[in-house]
Amino acid sequence: MSIAAYFHYPIFQRAFLACVLAGGLVSLVGVVIVVLNLTTIRFSLMHAALLGSAVAMVLEFPSVWGALIAIALTAWFVGPLSDKLKVDTGLSGALFMTGTLALAFFLFYQAGVPAMEAFDVFSGNILALTRADVVSLCAVSLVILILAICFYRELQLVLYNEELAQTLGIHSKLVRNVMLLISGMAIGVVMRLVGALLVDAIILLPALGALQIGTSLASVLAVTSLLGLITTVMGLVFALFFNWPLGVTITLTGVVVLLSITVWRKLSENVKRR
Repeated sequence: MSIAAYFHYPIFQRAFLACVLAGGLVSLVGVVIVVLNLTTIRFSLMHAALLGSAVAMVLEFPSVWGALIAIALTAWFVGPLSDKLKVDTGLSGALFMTGTLALAFFLFYQAGVPAMEAFDVFSGNILALTRADVVSLCAVSLVILILAICFYRELQLVLYNEELAQTLGIHSKLVRNVMLLISGMAIGVVMRLVGALLVDAIILLPALGALQIGTSLASVLAVTSLLGLITTVMGLVFALFFNWPLGVTITLTGVVVLLSITVWRKLSENVKRR
C-alpha cells in the first residue's frame, strides 16, 4: 500500500492532523519549559495524571479525563505554591510529584483500584485517537496560538526576566502560571499521541533545536514549529513506509533532527573560528 493510500482511512487522517497540530503548535510550549528550566515539571504532571486516573476509576469516570483534569489542576497550582513558599518552581513540582504518587498508591490499596489499568494513561497510540481526542488537541493548539500572538510581548519579557517584566507593569506571575497551565495541558494531550515516556520528542526536542538556531523569540518559535512538524510528520511517514512503531519512530526522528542541528552548529562555529 502506498503512503497516499493510507490517508483514505479516517484513523490515518486523524493521525496526520494530530501530527500537524502537535508538531506545529503544541511544541511551542517547549520553549517556555526549557527557558524557564521547568523540565522536571513534566514528571510532576505525569504523576498527577496517575492520581487523576485512579480517582476517576474510583468515581467510575473515564480515566483519561481524570488524568487531564489532574494535570490541569497541578499545572495551575505549582506556580502559586512556589510563590507562597518562596521556593523554585521545580521544588514545588517535586512536592506535587511525590505527594500525588503517594496518594495514587494509597488509592490503589484502599479502594482496590487496579494499578495496571490506571497506568494505561501513560500509554499513547496516535492511531487510536478518537474524535474527542482530536477536538481536545485542536482546542489546546488554538489556545497556544492565540496566546503566542496576542501576548507575545508579555511572554517575551517574562521569559527574558520575570522581575523586569513585573517592574514594567506586567503581571509576570499570572503570565507564568498561565504558561504552566497550558504546558500541562499540552503534555496531557501529547501523552495521548505517543505515550508519557516519549513526550519529550514533541515537547522538548524541537525547542532545544530551535534555541540553538534562533536569535529572537519570534525566530525561536518559528523554528520550533518547523522542527516540530518535521519530527511528527516525517516520523509518521517513516513509520507507515517502513512499518515501524509510530511513537518510537517520531521520537527517533526528533533525536536525529536535534543531533543534526547540534553537529551543524558545531561545524559552523569551527569554520568561523578559522
